[in-house]
Amino acid sequence: MKKVRLNQILFFLIFTAIFALSFAYFVQYFLGVLPCNLCLYERKSFIAITAICLLVLVFFKEKGAKKLAIFLSMFFLLINTATAIYHVGVEEKIFKLSEACQSTIPQNLESVEELKNLLASVPLSRCDEPDFFILGFSLARWNVLYCLGLFFMILILYRKARK
Repeated sequence: MKKVRLNQILFFLIFTAIFALSFAYFVQYFLGVLPCNLCLYERKSFIAITAICLLVLVFFKEKGAKKLAIFLSMFFLLINTATAIYHVGVEEKIFKLSEACQSTIPQNLESVEELKNLLASVPLSRCDEPDFFILGFSLARWNVLYCLGLFFMILILYRKARK
């Protein structure tokens, strides 16, 4: 069995994080599906993974830095998985909708016209009402599967790199 290099794992992490972000932005900007706040939180893990892995590949050649980047990426995948599981729970009404998911309207509005303008200027998407499904699954459910799958793939690849 061929040994896996740490650089290959870092490039794989970058590719998979950019793929997830590209898909999310495609759904948002080309299909017109607005993300909710939890969706935006889930994207941050992929942004962090991309940044960490790129920084290590460009500026650090030490094996320890590469291992740290891999472990941090795995940590962010677990955080993303937990957030996505919570998101699915909110969608299924298992968990209460958090304050972060509820839009707040300022109390100092003076007219109905101001309220209409505010609502027209702020895109609203609720965390508990998914707008987009693939094969009957919301994107939050797909994100759980994607992040867990990536976590275990990275774990297997890292074990192969150590042998």
